[in-house]
Amino acid sequence: MHGVAPGKTTARRTGAVVVFADETALSLLPPVRATWAPRGRTPVIRVRMGKRPKTSLVGWCCYPPTGPPRFFYRLVPGSVNDRELIRQLPGIHRALGRPIILIWDNLGSHRSRRMRAFADRTDWLTLVFLPPYAPDLNPVEGGWAHLKNGPLANLGARTLDELVGVARQGLRHIQRRPTLLNGFLAGTGLT
Repeated sequence: MHGVAPGKTTARRTGAVVVFADETALSLLPPVRATWAPRGRTPVIRVRMGKRPKTSLVGWCCYPPTGPPRFFYRLVPGSVNDRELIRQLPGIHRALGRPIILIWDNLGSHRSRRMRAFADRTDWLTLVFLPPYAPDLNPVEGGWAHLKNGPLANLGARTLDELVGVARQGLRHIQRRPTLLNGFLAGTGLT
């Protein structure tokens, strides 16, 4: 396990893909953003009160040593824990076909005993942790901002299925645009 600095050198030496990961939650309470409306007609977002189901989302921004960046995501009912992340990592590794240098924050599930044991058992995974309280260093945060300020902004979804459908469209939009992923990385200042 390393701090942020070793990632670039290790990636170059091993041909590894630098992967940033992060989680977020989606709920029926919409992210409210500024909008335009005719004078005197304040827009109103109608949402159902009461129990608000949520789903979690794990995002993986992948920057290979050559070729375009890639973005993967997985929707997870409820909350994300270390078991779920360990379940997803081999699929990310297979899709990339190279060793992974995984850079993420200091969340408990990222530093858990189970996660460390998993990383120790694999020859293709190196864990690197961002400094505490530094979401601005993770390009996946740019993806969440793009999603929540774009397709999900002011969305008054009536069901979780509707919310997930709109989120998937926004996430596919991100997946199809490598220049957007490069912009998320450039926004961190880590290029």
